[in-house]
Amino acid sequence: MITYLRSTHHRPEIKQTTTLAPGTWIRSEKPNDDDIATLVKLGLDEDIIRDALDPHEVPRVELEGDWTYFISRLPDTDDDFNDFTTPILFAIGSEHILTVSRDPLGRLWQPFIEKTNAPTTQKTKLFMLMVDAITRQYQTRVASINRQMRASTSDVTNLHPGDIATFVEYERKLNDYLDALIPTNTSLEKLLGGRLLQLYEDDRDLVEDLSIDLEQLIARCKSLLRTITNVRDSYRAVMDTRLNETLRILTVITLGLTIPTMIAGLFGMNVALPGHDWPYTFWAILGVSILAAGSLSYYFMKKR
Repeated sequence: MITYLRSTHHRPEIKQTTTLAPGTWIRSEKPNDDDIATLVKLGLDEDIIRDALDPHEVPRVELEGDWTYFISRLPDTDDDFNDFTTPILFAIGSEHILTVSRDPLGRLWQPFIEKTNAPTTQKTKLFMLMVDAITRQYQTRVASINRQMRASTSDVTNLHPGDIATFVEYERKLNDYLDALIPTNTSLEKLLGGRLLQLYEDDRDLVEDLSIDLEQLIARCKSLLRTITNVRDSYRAVMDTRLNETLRILTVITLGLTIPTMIAGLFGMNVALPGHDWPYTFWAILGVSILAAGSLSYYFMKKR
């Protein structure tokens, strides 16, 4: 599906249009072969378009003809084929700016359209604002993970196997975010050279601010990953301590029952033994057994 959106200095609200005029934002989501053919007629490279539809495409930036192509990735997706990010292509040409995604991105673009009052005729600035919107989505997701982890790790001794499984899922998600954020930041830094995209002073400031935000996000993701590793190690240490304590108690019980078992075995033999006619033999054996088991248990528990 392809839609045309446009805004100007005099009418900064982004509105959908039916005509393709200079300075139009061309938005393509889940494009079919006819849509791709339409985009190719505008001068876009078909191979790059199909690359952007690959669910595992890595972010990058390149210049082909009159178009600058910037492939990034969005956090979280409803597509079951993806993990936690989905690719998106930005193409900035001499007359238009274009976005191509393999998933519907109404959850991203609808708030962006409602809150952004920027002319689509300023293609580079609009592109920076779009990347900033993606960055804010990452910030929201990472902040949410951070809050949930803080709530779960307040007491490591109360963790359950289900909590560790959740942390493993967070770890996969954060690693997927890093795989998208690091090359995206590298691509942004390449834009500062001015060879791939013409940047004015205000545009350069926007790129630098975005790069700083991405670097902070990358550092935050790495910090959370270290926290997850530390929590797993702490949980393993707690489980080992509990296991050792259980084995110690079972060992003490086993040793405590050794002498009573031996006495019971001796007096359980089918042979004549001294004192077997004594009426209090059973109670004497029972008392000696209890005394021996209690003494051994006390000694070993005290000595740990």
